[in-house]
Amino acid sequence: MARKIKEEEVYADVPDFNLALDEKEVEYEIPKKETQETPTVRRAVKVSSNNNLVNCLRKERIIVRHIDKQTGMITDPRHVLYGGMAETAKKTFTVPLLRSGAFTDILTKAEKDYLEYALGLEPNALSVYIKGNNNFWSNSNPQGISKVTLYKHDNYFDLSDPVDYIKVKILLANKDYIAPSIEALQDTPKASYEFVLISETDKSKVATARVNNKKLAYKLLGKVEDDIDTLRFIIETIDGRPTAKSAKLDVLQIKADDLIQSNASMFIKVVNDPSLSTKVLIKKAIEAGIISKRGDFHYIRKDNTPMCEAGQDPTLSMAADYLNSPKHQEMKFSIEAQLNS
Repeated sequence: MARKIKEEEVYADVPDFNLALDEKEVEYEIPKKETQETPTVRRAVKVSSNNNLVNCLRKERIIVRHIDKQTGMITDPRHVLYGGMAETAKKTFTVPLLRSGAFTDILTKAEKDYLEYALGLEPNALSVYIKGNNNFWSNSNPQGISKVTLYKHDNYFDLSDPVDYIKVKILLANKDYIAPSIEALQDTPKASYEFVLISETDKSKVATARVNNKKLAYKLLGKVEDDIDTLRFIIETIDGRPTAKSAKLDVLQIKADDLIQSNASMFIKVVNDPSLSTKVLIKKAIEAGIISKRGDFHYIRKDNTPMCEAGQDPTLSMAADYLNSPKHQEMKFSIEAQLNS
């Protein structure tokens, strides 16, 4: 049985549960997208005053960008196959399956409740446990959303649109192939990553006022091109693969040049990281046995101290913030002294 909920008349793209307006029934139709993936059912976005529903949508656009990597003999960025993906190619991601064969539950209960209501679905329609062709996540259900197709060019998703919101959640569930953010790409640079999620806010910070990205990237490269440790860290962060500790400086410089050619904006983002020097210090300390790394977490080896504040996880970014904190400067100085001894 469908929900019966009293609604308020507000703009659908800027939901606000606290506006004091005249109450009446109101529907907002989402313009149908001309793609084979968008469900064909007519949907209405409804903004409810019911306190049991929490609006998970937000006015933000997400860019899903391919991570170009050199493969084989193709090193020319102008080549149609450069970066490991052809210009006209596409890759499709689906909701991952558990060992039991069931779909991974990619939404919280609160998200399901609101999205069912926003999409005009029956209660529990987004459950992963529905059997047969009626399962919303099954590719045999034409009214559901079972897959997301990405292209080599930038892919855009609007998080105020329930359909796009669900597609982004599907992408985030493919953790081995989709980096959830630039920061995550730095903290855990998996070689398997193929795409990275970037908010438009982050994009504007990287490339403001139509700056020539390559020109800026080369200017930044000039500041670090003679620092072998920093070059190694930058290359590993962007490329997602480790470099040999014995790598020669000229080899790293050539590799950095290749990365600028393929993805100058990401190079700028990594080099402009205010914690870059501290992250390089942490990497050197790991190789020297001063810091231990277990999975993605970092600890001071001598006493197993996690490199983060209480309630945090000692990821690379948290460990860098930890060492940059004024109250931990003595620990940072100690690491530097051990490296220089």
